[in-house]
Amino acid sequence: MTLTLKLRAQPPARVAAGALIPERLQGLAASDVAALTVRAGRETLNVGDLFDVSGQAGQHLAFAGDLSRVDGIGAGMSRGRILVEGPCGNHLGARMSGGEIDVTGEVGAWAGGEMSGGLVRIWGNAGPRLGGAYPGVRAGMTGGEIVVSGDAGEEAGAGMRRGLVVIAGATGSAAGLRMLAGTVIALGGIGTEAGLGSKRGSLVSGAPVELLPGYAFAARYRPPALRLQLLRARDLWLRIDDALITGSWARWSGDWTELGRGEILVFDPERGR
Repeated sequence: MTLTLKLRAQPPARVAAGALIPERLQGLAASDVAALTVRAGRETLNVGDLFDVSGQAGQHLAFAGDLSRVDGIGAGMSRGRILVEGPCGNHLGARMSGGEIDVTGEVGAWAGGEMSGGLVRIWGNAGPRLGGAYPGVRAGMTGGEIVVSGDAGEEAGAGMRRGLVVIAGATGSAAGLRMLAGTVIALGGIGTEAGLGSKRGSLVSGAPVELLPGYAFAARYRPPALRLQLLRARDLWLRIDDALITGSWARWSGDWTELGRGEILVFDPERGR
């Protein structure tokens, strides 16, 4: 059973949709869901004022339309599946612990912020702080998987503790800021100031990168763990070139202003053949 919420028109203000997740709506009729309330700026509106609601609520929930002003879709979910057909706002899947979210469009900031489990797939670009920590919080993503078919903004994986983020395009600056563990892969390259303050964890760049002085060259090799992660990303429908899976990578260790146990892996095309 699938419940579908199709946006009627652009809302008057940003909408907080975090309560609209499968586990909270399961078993409700479309009319019951339409009678629920959400915040839109300073107003409280019925869901039916914003969306055409159809179907029956179960483990599958679908949103449709230009949802760029709708925030928190899938936030806090622990099970079920959400499909978003169109762009959406900030905090997609934030603090989720399970379930799956697929978005066919661009997403705003903090997608997968502080998530601990589950899967987020974004078929478009992602905004800043993908899988990152909120202001004043040290720990970002602690588990789960995020794949992005486009680019990501600055500070992807900031404060990351565990989990896997794979970006087909490039990231903005400061990817892996103060990360402690986990892996951020950007096949199109990681931006400047990558790994700033990193204690542990792995940043992976499929293109040359300007490294911080706190990183030192360590070795060139074919990382077995990275091969498995890239194969996993392929299983999740990202296109991964065979050369990246079988090729050689340059390993740089750092950030030596911290523990120095983190790493940045940079693809070496000359040795990858």
